[in-house]
Amino acid sequence: MFLGLFLALIVPLLTPIVDSIFYGTEQTSARIEWGIVVHWINLAVLIAVVILAERQSLTSIGLRSLRWWTIPLGLLAGVVITALAGVLVRALGVSTDQHLATFLQSLPFSVRLLLVVTAGVFEETLYRGYALERLASAFNSKWVAAAVTVAFFTLGHVPAVGFAHLLPIFIVSVFVTLLYLWRRDLMVNVVAHATIDGIGLLLVPILAHHGAL
Repeated sequence: MFLGLFLALIVPLLTPIVDSIFYGTEQTSARIEWGIVVHWINLAVLIAVVILAERQSLTSIGLRSLRWWTIPLGLLAGVVITALAGVLVRALGVSTDQHLATFLQSLPFSVRLLLVVTAGVFEETLYRGYALERLASAFNSKWVAAAVTVAFFTLGHVPAVGFAHLLPIFIVSVFVTLLYLWRRDLMVNVVAHATIDGIGLLLVPILAHHGAL
């Protein structure tokens, strides 16, 4: 479990430090692509730890068989969370990192699509599926586990958005964590997370291109 938690909670914090050695602080397409590769490698190692070292099935990290409502519920949850988070962010007068958003939206569609899929699968598996489930067992409290994973998930975005823009990340993290605690279904969360990011990285640029925004 300790190795798994290191991969799920610590490695994502260390990755930006390592890639800053090669790419500096500037966001570039190469840096994004490198990050995607590292995320998938980390995810593969974590899955190997679950199966080979811990000798547990993937149901232990919330992976359930797909049901007819899995994808529709994930899509609906993603849309609702996006809307609620947007309302809260505006109500609190908090700004999002428009510079980063503009940069990400300028990337080729294939890269943005891969980012959306990677964020949904990687972040939900590490933070909600693995870390929350293992910490809930360790602390005998799903709420303590939820608080820890929300904190690590939020702090993990500091290198990308800075401390000034963390509140929107925190708000979304709280909502997706509550979604996981409600259903305990990793695939619902993966679809919801991908939907949230897909709205910003895929749908918004398309609407803007066609003058709908």
